[in-house]
Amino acid sequence: MKSIYTVIVFFISNFILAQCDGRYQNEIFNDVTTITVEYTDVYDWSITNSGLDMDIYQPVGDTANNRPLIIFAHGGVYVAGDKTNPTMVSLCNAFAKKGYVTASIQYRLTSTTNLLLPNASEILTQTVVNSVSDMKAAIRYFRKDIAENGNTYNINSDQIFVGGYSAGAVTAVHLSAVDENDIPEDLQIYFDNSGGVEGNSGNDGYPSNVKGVVSLAGAINDLSFFDSDDEPIVSIHASNDNTVSYDCDFALGNSNLPMLCGSGEIHAKLEELGITNDLYTFSSGGHTAPLTNLTSTAIPFISDFLFNIICELSSVEKIEGNKQILYPNPVNEFFTLQGFDSAFKLIVYDSFGKIVIEENKPQTTLNVQNLASGIYYLQLHSQDKVENLKFVKN
Repeated sequence: MKSIYTVIVFFISNFILAQCDGRYQNEIFNDVTTITVEYTDVYDWSITNSGLDMDIYQPVGDTANNRPLIIFAHGGVYVAGDKTNPTMVSLCNAFAKKGYVTASIQYRLTSTTNLLLPNASEILTQTVVNSVSDMKAAIRYFRKDIAENGNTYNINSDQIFVGGYSAGAVTAVHLSAVDENDIPEDLQIYFDNSGGVEGNSGNDGYPSNVKGVVSLAGAINDLSFFDSDDEPIVSIHASNDNTVSYDCDFALGNSNLPMLCGSGEIHAKLEELGITNDLYTFSSGGHTAPLTNLTSTAIPFISDFLFNIICELSSVEKIEGNKQILYPNPVNEFFTLQGFDSAFKLIVYDSFGKIVIEENKPQTTLNVQNLASGIYYLQLHSQDKVENLKFVKN
């Protein structure tokens, strides 16, 4: 029995490593291509710039499908910044060269003047909620593209991450943490004004859930937003940050602005809840510490964290737990799939991660008689998820 288990683990490990070999940790591509798309036309960026745009980055020469996506948002205290922010460009390029698809988004801001008003806290709170609505529309843009355009960007809709720096990180953390049942009565009006927890920024009808969050000097308004089933978060923050506190304090240290709890408190709360997370703390450097150490520290730290999530996604439990919908197993010539009518792509990998069968149309039966005997892995792609199955060919 031990030898059989060892063989299964060996094959599964080889499959996972082959899927991720060299990708997502190291820069394996030299060049990146960038395109600009309008991800929603519900709100305008400015009087002279209609709609909300994002820049999408992809590695040149990458033939892989099913790639993870990271959507980044810039900083700027919700009054400044753009998708061309140098930090976002650096992050998008770096992760695209590792094999990701990345994007840098515009989102609605407010004016500097508004932060000087007596009701500045209310205005900034509404702006944060609006930005979450916009980021969710960007997520839905990609899932809509999968459903309606055949997945232009070759992404895995089950591996979408969001992140950002400062205000952008605040947006990403709130997007992940705030559910319908988390909203306290005093904040409900802000969500109502923005179309509810899903927002009203466009691309309706598609999910906005994410696999995890990248937070550089980010924070959350209330630690009670976190639940035990929330997504993993990787955080980078300086303990002497006076703009977005590492602990809990008013934004910018200004009591006229909302309270924010930074990465130190977030990490402690996530540990308490048992949520996968990691935190890199700079002892100095202030609010810009993640930026001044972007290449040397931040990007490698984030890469390791995300790699562990992405490359351990095909778990033994998930593969074993779905056996009943693929039969017979083991198979000689044909197997039947039950309950996957919505699947529009089917990929079979051998035990070394090589694609041996690929079908881009719904299948209820599959001919595998030409495959050599051994263990194989089947991926079924539907609109909003990817299912992983294992079968044995006699």
